[in-house]
Amino acid sequence: MEKRQTKKFKLLWIVTLLPLIITAAAIPFMQDKVPMHYDFNGNIDRWGSKYENFIFPVIIIILSIFWQCFINHFSKKQSADLPDKTRKEAASNEKAIYIIAVAMTAMFCVIQCSILYSSCQASKNIISLTPGFYRATNILLGIFIIIIANFIPTVKRNSFLGLRTIWSMENDQTWLDSNRFCGKLMVIAGIAIIIETFFIEGLASVIVMTGIIIAASIVCVIYSYYSYKKYK
Repeated sequence: MEKRQTKKFKLLWIVTLLPLIITAAAIPFMQDKVPMHYDFNGNIDRWGSKYENFIFPVIIIILSIFWQCFINHFSKKQSADLPDKTRKEAASNEKAIYIIAVAMTAMFCVIQCSILYSSCQASKNIISLTPGFYRATNILLGIFIIIIANFIPTVKRNSFLGLRTIWSMENDQTWLDSNRFCGKLMVIAGIAIIIETFFIEGLASVIVMTGIIIAASIVCVIYSYYSYKKYK
């Protein structure tokens, strides 16, 4: 068990520390002042020190610490003196959380690389984000949503992960039914986000992407109430 956990954490922390290492390698090639924020049209509206690029990698590290705490929590439950059902649920949740943690961290790594690329491009007097930046970000987010959606139905009832509403948390049946529906709907949402980004560009694509996520989330919550009424 301990060897397996060590290998898991090695992969998670390699992906976690990669943005920090890449940032440290890219800093010498940047100007002292680089783009730090963009307006709704993708134009630079704030410049800052190139060392501000270290903020996001630090946030990624903090998030990974929380992920590791969650994984350890379910790992300890597997070896505790608990019913077999509880230990099996803990093992399932540990696996799902680990995969989601690695996928999310990898996505953040790609985003950080995109940010660094924009900062380096500032030396070429490029003052706005290219349409490709929005497209790449949306596609990446769509893929991440699909990955998460495939593991949501496998997560057992818990207080950390999954579709957690007062209705879905009512019992194991409402939890399973609600999260299966949520997983399927989120796969569709992820695919829709990837498709729309090839037809809609710039800020409009981001707005549509946000709308898809909000709409899918609302439908999931409504369905959890329907499931509650069905299995109550």
